[in-house]
Amino acid sequence: MKFGEHLRSSMIKEYYWYYIAYGDLKKALKTGYVSEPTPENPKPDRKPWTEDNEKSFVSLLESELDKVFNFQKLKSEDIVRRIQASEKDVADVVSRLDNASNARRQSLRPSQPPPSDEDFLLLEQVLSDIIADVHDLAKFTQLNYTGFQKIIKKHDKQTGWHLKPVFAARLKAKPFFKDNYDAFVVKLSKLYDLGDSAAGGSQQNFVRQTTKYWVHPDNITELKLIILKHLPVLVFNANKEFEEKDAAISSIYFDNTNTWELYEGRLKKTEEQRPFDFVDWTGEKSVKARFSLKEKHVNAYLSGRMTVESIFEKMRREGKKSEQEIADLEQLAREIQYRVITRRLEPVTGPSTIAQLSSFR
Repeated sequence: MKFGEHLRSSMIKEYYWYYIAYGDLKKALKTGYVSEPTPENPKPDRKPWTEDNEKSFVSLLESELDKVFNFQKLKSEDIVRRIQASEKDVADVVSRLDNASNARRQSLRPSQPPPSDEDFLLLEQVLSDIIADVHDLAKFTQLNYTGFQKIIKKHDKQTGWHLKPVFAARLKAKPFFKDNYDAFVVKLSKLYDLGDSAAGGSQQNFVRQTTKYWVHPDNITELKLIILKHLPVLVFNANKEFEEKDAAISSIYFDNTNTWELYEGRLKKTEEQRPFDFVDWTGEKSVKARFSLKEKHVNAYLSGRMTVESIFEKMRREGKKSEQEIADLEQLAREIQYRVITRRLEPVTGPSTIAQLSSFR
């Protein structure tokens, strides 16, 4: 399907007049014919692209960018205001619920009427409406960004004039496509998760059910919005405002640069040559074991200059974990250190060492 058809079929009715006028921009790329079409020559050559044609096209393109940018900004600000209003409403309902619970425990009359089922249903409906608008705005943004990229590529190819580098600066000045929808997802998730405190903490070992799916990048925000209705977002620091960088994770991959045995083993899926991330695949479940180590000690640990016992000396002294738990962590640390040293593993640049992570609990 051509993009123009895809755009028309994907438009949200309420947003119709604010989409990029892709068809008009395509028409603006066509100059007049050198001679009138005839039955013998229905498609004569077109006149060369001139500076006046370029000015006219850029002017139209600028107006389309202004239209999309201003609408996206307006809708985004409206969603922020509605989320803020919902936060107050949710806080009020939770406060009334807590007040009623405390009064009941103390056999007192509550100072405020407890929230009714209708109150919760109304809140859920309001949040559902916001979620729908976040979804629609994310789709709107993605379609329009693709439209601008497509029309610029078509312009440069058909006219021979290179507009892409110039227009990239204009897009940077009006970055309607850089809105952080993950921040909306986190805020909405917190509001849906009325009864629970925001999640946080440091996980050491956990058993999980593993099922993987490929999701098209265009549908990721939609999927997150669906999941958050059923599972709250896992926030590792609930005491600070969510930022886009909070979802970023980085990984360092190790291998022997002479043999590339771990990389080859991962490709061949050979059990004896698994990378030492210690993910033990058993069909449906996996156990991920981990231990924490201060950044300043990493090189000494990997080279063997720092002993495993010294890593866990403070943990053992504080007594926050049982001796068995510490022993298990020490065993893991010894195995990793032994494999790094004996197999001469070193950090290597992977094809994808930085990623965005959204976790739901």
